[in-house]
Amino acid sequence: MARTDVRRVRWALGTPFVTALGLKSHSDNVVVRVSLAGGGIGLGEASSSLAMPGQTGLGMAAAIRRLGRRFQGRDLRDIEQWVAEAWAAEGAWPTAVGAFESALWDALAQREGVPLCDLWGGACRELETVLSLSVLSPAHMGQRARRATRLGWRFLKLKLNGRDRQSQDRDRLRAVHRAAPRARILLDLNQSYTPEGLADFLHQAKGDGIPIELIEEPFAKRDWAALKEAKKIGGVPLLGDETIQNVDDARRACRGSLLRGVNVKLAKSGLLRSRAILDIFDRALKGRALLMVGCMAESRVGLAAAVHFALGLGMFDYVDLDSDLILSPTCVRGGYERDGAWIRLPKNPSPGLGLHQ
Repeated sequence: MARTDVRRVRWALGTPFVTALGLKSHSDNVVVRVSLAGGGIGLGEASSSLAMPGQTGLGMAAAIRRLGRRFQGRDLRDIEQWVAEAWAAEGAWPTAVGAFESALWDALAQREGVPLCDLWGGACRELETVLSLSVLSPAHMGQRARRATRLGWRFLKLKLNGRDRQSQDRDRLRAVHRAAPRARILLDLNQSYTPEGLADFLHQAKGDGIPIELIEEPFAKRDWAALKEAKKIGGVPLLGDETIQNVDDARRACRGSLLRGVNVKLAKSGLLRSRAILDIFDRALKGRALLMVGCMAESRVGLAAAVHFALGLGMFDYVDLDSDLILSPTCVRGGYERDGAWIRLPKNPSPGLGLHQ
């Protein structure tokens, strides 16, 4: 590897994004540029997140610089070895490792002369995505749901907050269902519920006649006891997000049949680790696992890597890649084409991620 360049950026959000974990009006991210001696210049992006508050811009940038120095002058012969070494050295900074790995894959695909998704199987050329709705008043969430479905969105992920009065979340769900009765509703509770609270909420939703397709990360991160207790509730599949960051987490969840699936994110686990996590769920649940790919607050740079990863594998039931709609426009172009809910590979894709700054 010839060179690693690191740039800290602050992306503004078009409107504040609100979850049970807080409010976000901007994202302090880090863009990495990796140059291989044999050709290929790759891009990656590390994103800050409400769910991972310790991943600061300053810390992520420092971790990527250390990785750059570690691999300086070495030949990228075995990317799996490099990635394993990167995790061993900087595992406390998963967002940084994920960004560095994404840049390596981009550069490698450029050197091979193929789109990055082709290195991951090239399974498909388009994806239907999920739209996330912030925790707002019932009226505002209903308005956004109505507008989204009129624009062709079929999957709506509602951010709810179990720390509010339960009646508020019930009113939010009712408002969205009234405004978009045909939408497929996913709930992201962002670690804000207890098993008892979730049981009560689901009982009310059933009484209201509102179908819920799945629930993501309902309890505190890695609260295995709560997940075990929730098995008694049944009815709606539970997916892990922050709880599942590595293969050990995945194995533990699958051993106890605690989760029906997982939301993998490159910012949590990178590409190779994410693939290993997906394989564990797929094998354990004998092909019945519900698989989602998600994002943090990445610009087109970081989102393009997740898009190519998902296009390459073609195995996801849900594609929650919508951060490009949340951030204000940036100067980066290419990587993929968006048409409302759909993301597509360009007709004549460039090698790698095909990004242009």
